[in-house]
Amino acid sequence: MTREQSAVIQAGVRRVLWITLLLNLAVSAGKVLVGSLTGSLAMVADGYHSLVDGSNNVIGLIVAAFAYAPPDPGHPYGHRKFETAATLVIGGALLLLAYRVVENAVAHIARQQLPSIGFSNWAVMIATLGVNFFVSWYEAREGRRLGSSYLVADAAHTRSDLYVSLGVIISFAGAHAGWSWADAVVAVSIAAVIAVQAVKILTPAFHVLTDRAVLPAEGIVAVVRQVPGVLDCREVRTRGGGDAVYVDLTVYADGDMTLRAAHAVADRIEQVLKKAHPVIVDVMVHVEPAERP
Repeated sequence: MTREQSAVIQAGVRRVLWITLLLNLAVSAGKVLVGSLTGSLAMVADGYHSLVDGSNNVIGLIVAAFAYAPPDPGHPYGHRKFETAATLVIGGALLLLAYRVVENAVAHIARQQLPSIGFSNWAVMIATLGVNFFVSWYEAREGRRLGSSYLVADAAHTRSDLYVSLGVIISFAGAHAGWSWADAVVAVSIAAVIAVQAVKILTPAFHVLTDRAVLPAEGIVAVVRQVPGVLDCREVRTRGGGDAVYVDLTVYADGDMTLRAAHAVADRIEQVLKKAHPVIVDVMVHVEPAERP
């Protein structure tokens, strides 16, 4: 792929993310506002839940704008961890939102207060379903056209959010039936969904920060040992995220090999590893003389 093609795809992904971010924020604001005015905790919780989709858009925009920028004097290892920093902030904020929803739900149960469900509640939730359908369809279509796995995955996540919104509508029926507990129960359920999604966002970021191994060392060794000139491979280490893996390893070669030949072996190792694992972006090869028998 040429640099020009990459720039076109990157611009297309950013355009889709901006459009879906604005739609998610509009839906979130509508649900939080109407839910607060009518006393519907479930609707407010779903409004916060829409922020999860918005946060995914923000992460995508940060990745598109910063994470793939080339290394510079201030960041010689690149800018991939901008995404990690963003996910930590967003994940922590979502956990706080989930806690506040549960806190309000507990207080609501104690008061046994029914929400005042009216036309505005139904209108906003029906509009939410429509927006979610559109966003999931639009992201999936553009993701396939642009070859963006991120957009395709986010579209699938948005489709799953429809079930959360249907739960809010069920809470409306419970309020009409006089069930004061229904609103709080649905709100707590949504808070649990938000908390789970926050943990899913935070876990990969934690693994990146703690340099958890990304690829099995055995698989790397098996590939490297097939390279001509390599007598053994040890001390394999991998780190990074799922889409940007960094590898360093030690290989043993004939001690009488020239420096130029050893460098050629290292180049072949890098080529075969990147072909076997396209997520690898950098390979550091340490060549050591093999011990003589």
